[in-house]
Amino acid sequence: MARKCRAEVEGGLYHVMSRGNNRRRIFSAPSDYDKFLTLLARQKDRLPFFLYAYALMPNHFHLLIERQADSIGEIMHRLLTGYSNYYNRRHSRVGHLFRERYKPILCQSDRYLTELVRYIHLNPVRAGLVAMPEQYQYSGHRAYLGLAPAGILDVDPVLRHFGAKKALARAAYRQVVLAAVAHGHQNDFYPADEARVLGTQEFVDATIHRLGEIKGKGQRTAKMNVEFNGDRLTESVTQICDISRSELCGSGKSAATVTAKELLVMIGREMGASLKTLADISGLSPSAVSRRNDAAKLKLRENGEMSKLAVAIRQAYRQRK
Repeated sequence: MARKCRAEVEGGLYHVMSRGNNRRRIFSAPSDYDKFLTLLARQKDRLPFFLYAYALMPNHFHLLIERQADSIGEIMHRLLTGYSNYYNRRHSRVGHLFRERYKPILCQSDRYLTELVRYIHLNPVRAGLVAMPEQYQYSGHRAYLGLAPAGILDVDPVLRHFGAKKALARAAYRQVVLAAVAHGHQNDFYPADEARVLGTQEFVDATIHRLGEIKGKGQRTAKMNVEFNGDRLTESVTQICDISRSELCGSGKSAATVTAKELLVMIGREMGASLKTLADISGLSPSAVSRRNDAAKLKLRENGEMSKLAVAIRQAYRQRK
């Protein structure tokens, strides 16, 4: 397992997979699955990231991770090294447990987040291990249905795509998953190009270009958008929304402040800022930033005035270069 990683995008959504060496089992007992999840939780605590889905299969696994400050490469190196050492001791074996390298695919979040959660959680059904996804206990699907604790999973940002109230969102999510039970393997989720980027052509082209520039400079990681400037966006929002910086970044809940915060996080996410970056700017928690982003997108469809503010903020941001 190589430790070096390709250039990465901070704030990027990654579908991460790894198989057993020669397709051999990597989980041979219930305690193995539990150990893997324990080690994953430990890395999530030490090197924070968002985990939206997982499926642990007998000879491979899938994780859906939104990267924060620490690289996927570092997270996976620690996780797979720790688990390999455990498994070899536990089962009295030697040699490589996993293939030489895990496979990370950078995905366009707004287009593929819910699709990938569904696809990953249906892996046990496609493999013929169970008839229904909720029958499999080593995936995150049961947590989305409320049948198991969320634990290390960040379910709320995904469930909000299915409804404002959790009970209704869970029901809608379940129906969406069930509608795809008969679907087989989808090659579209496994791009074969060197960059391994999944998204619209514009997203793929822009990302490959950006990662190519970073690799050319010999750097290992990249910001989602190298031009994002938090101070410039903050100044643009306060100018257009006519509020002070202390109001924007404080705990106030007036209608004007809420609107300004929502525009800040929505436009910041458009520009590629991570949830953590926007949390630091706005004074919100990363989960609150995600909720504000979703709320802003919904309001923008129905609120013409808010749409005008968003356009003006983007223009003000560009003019401040």
